[in-house]
Amino acid sequence: MSNERIDALLKKYWNCETSVSEERELQEFFNFGDVPVDLQRYVPLFTYKQNHQVMKLNNDFEKMLEASIRKAERQKQYVTIKIFEPFICIAASVILIAGIGLSVYYFARQNNRVFAETYNDPGAAIQQATSALDKLSRALQTTEEASLKSLEQLDNLNLDWSEIDSLSAEIPPHDPDFKKSTKSENL
Repeated sequence: MSNERIDALLKKYWNCETSVSEERELQEFFNFGDVPVDLQRYVPLFTYKQNHQVMKLNNDFEKMLEASIRKAERQKQYVTIKIFEPFICIAASVILIAGIGLSVYYFARQNNRVFAETYNDPGAAIQQATSALDKLSRALQTTEEASLKSLEQLDNLNLDWSEIDSLSAEIPPHDPDFKKSTKSENL
């Protein structure tokens, strides 16, 4: 191939006017031809494609790409939390220490022993227990009397309980599939 032809093709190439066949011609010249010294600087440009054409993607490339994308998305989600993580740890520690300190302070101020004897005199303890049981007994009697009065008032209404029972027997139990089955039967 003549140097004039190569110079003409290079001018067309730099002006983006070459066809695919002309570009192949240039690649063949720079890959396999005897390249003059003044055109040696263009050799890497035209041999790049042939030298790197043998490079292929790994079979697991798509899986690795998807995994790295998922990892990047997860990192984006937690950027805010990672920025404030030291402050959150410090705040949680301060709140925990303050809570424990306040609990100890108020517990100490109460001056109460949890499992201490409340009465030194057994007679006073029995009297207080008897008083509490008496109050409980009166409350139970009051509720029993109120229940009996309510039952008497119901009896005074003269209701026919058999009719009320028959009304509840006529109402079918709730079946959520009832509407679905009637619609399908109508179709």
